[in-house]
Amino acid sequence: MWDDLRSAISFLTIIPLGFPNGRKAGWSFAWYPLVGLLIGGLLTLVAQMSPFDSGLTSAMILLVWVVITGGLHLDGFSDSCDGLLATVEPERRLEIMKDPRTGSWAVVGLILLLLVKWLAIGNITLALLIIPPVLGRWAMVMAVYSFPYARKSGLGGFFRDGLGTSQILVATLTAFIVCVHYDTALLMITVFCFVWLFGKWASQRLGGGITGDVYGAICELTEVLCLLVIGASYG
Repeated sequence: MWDDLRSAISFLTIIPLGFPNGRKAGWSFAWYPLVGLLIGGLLTLVAQMSPFDSGLTSAMILLVWVVITGGLHLDGFSDSCDGLLATVEPERRLEIMKDPRTGSWAVVGLILLLLVKWLAIGNITLALLIIPPVLGRWAMVMAVYSFPYARKSGLGGFFRDGLGTSQILVATLTAFIVCVHYDTALLMITVFCFVWLFGKWASQRLGGGITGDVYGAICELTEVLCLLVIGASYG
């Protein structure tokens, strides 16, 4: 357990705990929601300790959110914007998503995403900041398990190795326990529907599968979805 949790923390955050030898990368998916819980706890701590007003506190929370994850999922989101929204063939979309250059869709998408996150953070009970990071990483687990990988090789494909039913069950149980504790269990249904619909659309755009960039996009969009739903339903 500890070795797989180390791998999950090392991959999903900037905390360098290392990747143990002899472990399949997919086994770490079981602990993705737990890493989300750690991230959410950090965000809640920042919110409680902030001496600033609501606007600046939201900005600080967002800054810590980006820094602690190393911008990993934002990078995937931006690449997905460039690739998925391009009016070209699926093969060309995959090439665009591998291109290190940033296109106009990526810039616009990132600006809008961060703006909505910043505003939405200021519209929720800060104790519920725990939920979006947890469900964002659970959403990634469900996406990886539910849709084939679009490339013959790649980082996303490497991390699928070893992912099975037991990892899905542990990840789902962890996310469910956290959501039940905060009385937001029904939000998991909304997230699951979003993952299925977005994953289906992205898979069609990429010729029958999704990529590691799309996993990151699903995480970011799920976090935004959670912030908006929590703000509308729980205040």
